[in-house]
Amino acid sequence: MNFLRKSFNQKIKKLSSSLIVVLLICMNFLIHLPFKAEAATTELKGLGDVSYYNAIIFGDHSATSADIEGAMAVQKNMNASSYTVVAAATGANNLAGATWVDEGYPSLLLGGQFTKAGAGQVIIQDGTVAMTKDGDPDGAMKTSYDRISYKEQAEIDAKFKEFRKDVDGVIGDAGQLHTDKPTLNMSFGIGEDVNNPNIYVSSGQTGKKTFDVKDVYLPNVENKDFIVIYSDAEEVSFGGGAILYDTRNTGMATDLINTSQAYDPNSSFTELASKVIWVFPNATKITTKGYGVVGSVFAPNAVVETKGGSINGQAYVGGLHQRDGFEVHNFKFNWPKWNKPAAEKGNLQIKKVDENDENIVLKDAKFDVIDKDNTVVATVTTNEKGIAGVKDLPLGDYFVKEISAPEGYIKVDTPVKVTIDSTNVIELVMKNTKKVENGQFKLLKKDNESGQLLPGAKFDVIDKDGKVVETIITDSKGEALSKQLPVGTYTLKEVEAPKGYELSSSSVPVNVEANKVITVDVLNKKIPEKVTGQFEIVKVDANDKEKLLSGAEFEVYKDGKKVDTLRTDKTGKVISQKLEPGKYTLKETKAPQGYKLLKEEIEVVVEANKVVQVQVENAKELGSLQIIKKDAESGKVLAGAEFILKNESGQVVGE
Repeated sequence: MNFLRKSFNQKIKKLSSSLIVVLLICMNFLIHLPFKAEAATTELKGLGDVSYYNAIIFGDHSATSADIEGAMAVQKNMNASSYTVVAAATGANNLAGATWVDEGYPSLLLGGQFTKAGAGQVIIQDGTVAMTKDGDPDGAMKTSYDRISYKEQAEIDAKFKEFRKDVDGVIGDAGQLHTDKPTLNMSFGIGEDVNNPNIYVSSGQTGKKTFDVKDVYLPNVENKDFIVIYSDAEEVSFGGGAILYDTRNTGMATDLINTSQAYDPNSSFTELASKVIWVFPNATKITTKGYGVVGSVFAPNAVVETKGGSINGQAYVGGLHQRDGFEVHNFKFNWPKWNKPAAEKGNLQIKKVDENDENIVLKDAKFDVIDKDNTVVATVTTNEKGIAGVKDLPLGDYFVKEISAPEGYIKVDTPVKVTIDSTNVIELVMKNTKKVENGQFKLLKKDNESGQLLPGAKFDVIDKDGKVVETIITDSKGEALSKQLPVGTYTLKEVEAPKGYELSSSSVPVNVEANKVITVDVLNKKIPEKVTGQFEIVKVDANDKEKLLSGAEFEVYKDGKKVDTLRTDKTGKVISQKLEPGKYTLKETKAPQGYKLLKEEIEVVVEANKVVQVQVENAKELGSLQIIKKDAESGKVLAGAEFILKNESGQVVGE
């Protein structure tokens, strides 16, 4: 643990300096001697950009017994004691980060007010302080440091707005990264980004309220651009661990990163510090307890509360409160590589759709993107929305070659040429033809109760567009086999039922599958048999019941409606058709010859499954005889003559 002893010696040096400061304060002196007093100037080239500052704080800053090695920008108020700004300006051997160099931008940019937290000295090691005239209400800054450039509040506010936009841009870009192949033995599910294998990105760290960082195992980044550790947690804590690194690219991170070692531009520590970024878009609170954070922190909404430790990179935070020797070491995030000029790079988006309907998007289409040297620069797969993207392609011509088609579709064999220019996103829409796969179905028509197979059922087969593609009829076995049909969903509509069965009003869906014969059972209900009865009319002579009379005609009525007409045959009988049980009325419309017509209606009650006999009597129709007795010669009517009347049989029928 030599690095711990070295760190201890460095702390002793700093403690000695602090004791000297305390002695001077006890003598009522407030002294600061700039490291390069002979070059003192308040002339600034500008306020610098987001990549210039070691820390940008979008809220308040406070510090006691701490320092920052590079320049810092505080949007609101700063309250400090025993604190050093641009501590790396001296180029001392005990610095962890790079030496700070005055580039003509502020060493401290302050948007609010500066106040002393106590008697401890606040040292601006070099450079120029940029602040408003109202930013030093107690005169503490002016008393201790004379290189101040006063700026308008609006100018400072505009600069912080610019900073925030740039920081949010990094956060937005980081949020688009994802990996589906985490690297073994490394922390946070780190793996290569699916669209940019030069970037490692964490996985599975979203959807959690807290994010605790202890021992961290990082892969080798010698041939990588960045490691992005992304979490949407609201609270983040660093403590109780260290950073371990796969220095020799063995697949195991075993080398401890000493965050207190003296600056070495060629060390693994320096390389990691420029490539690792911690991105916490939703964090509101970050705490550190003696932890050396390697890399830059992007958490513009978070207040950082520290108890010892360090950030070895750039800090973009909502607030920073440095305690117990917490330091911000002067390492820089590789902004130029992250923000590649738009004129040099372009983005490609591939959209995969059905050839006949572009509203049908196709997932799982896999493509190689090939450059002019015939090198595969990316392999991508379309997602649920049919989209696959490739970022940061150098401008020029590429070929997109489909290497596997979506399920059920024919692969496009011809590579498609696409030109990447400085347009934000080049969209390439590629269409696939659906494979024509056939199948069949066998329809079984059955009695819904007995399961008996029924012949003679006729069905229309209707496709998804409502077109009748076939008409089938069940054979003597009650079966009907469709022709070969393209895979898909069809509807069966019965247009003719088996004899004695009801026609089904329901349509039956059938899903035809490739190279299969699907069996479909369709049930039919028998037409219920009507319950009926009949009646028989027996027509007889009223005086001689044995005498049956033919030729009588009757009308049959039900509820006032005529339902039948009957005529007795030579046997004097007639049977009605099958009728529903109930009351019926008979009206005689023609009597047998020589008989009187019945004037009365006859009521008949028909009973289920019976033949009710109705005997109807008719009386003979009687005539009259008038005898006029006359003299044979004179024709004179003669009274007093008596006669006997006999029938043809000689029987006396009247006197």
